[in-house]
Amino acid sequence: MAEEVDHRSRGSRYRARRRAVSLLFEAELRDADVVELAEERRRMGEDSQEFHDVAPFTMEIVAGVAERLDRLDSMISEHLREWTLERLPAVDRAVLRAGAWELLFGTEQVESAIVIDQSVLLVSDLSAEKSVPYVNAVLDRIAGLAEHIRAAEQAVSVLGSSSGAASASASESVGSAESAEDTAEADPDVSEDVSEATSTEPGAGTAD
Repeated sequence: MAEEVDHRSRGSRYRARRRAVSLLFEAELRDADVVELAEERRRMGEDSQEFHDVAPFTMEIVAGVAERLDRLDSMISEHLREWTLERLPAVDRAVLRAGAWELLFGTEQVESAIVIDQSVLLVSDLSAEKSVPYVNAVLDRIAGLAEHIRAAEQAVSVLGSSSGAASASASESVGSAESAEDTAEADPDVSEDVSEATSTEPGAGTAD
């Protein structure tokens, strides 16, 4: 990594991003699970003042990157020019993954320009100056697609929720019908009423 610089004046969000990049970098070098590594460091920070605590935003970034790693790597690879992801320095990969996750999937939709500027600062502090232009360019290209990707993700989520609700409703209806059949078998006098209700109201018995 590049020579250490004083980053305390750059704010808590920058420090949280920087810590996330450091954890992603370390986890890749050690072939370790980054979420487990971050949790370990968080516990160490709680137990001893000798270690820095891991901010919630740092945990959110590393967990998000871990969950979406394949998607992020694919997106980054598509927008690299004359490079492959595997050939990049590990620090640059970590910065790109964290920045791309925040642009595409971050729960707090920070302005793209801020995310890119912070990522450029990170790669400038932690890597080499020659890395700055392509990190800036890749994240800028990804930012141009972020709105469409977020909209697509939201649509898929809504469809999934609707499908799940429909399945639950169908299951409840089937259960109601089966219960009605059992009741009819036990008491022949109610079979006609049950048959009428279940045939004309498929959702009968379903909770509102």
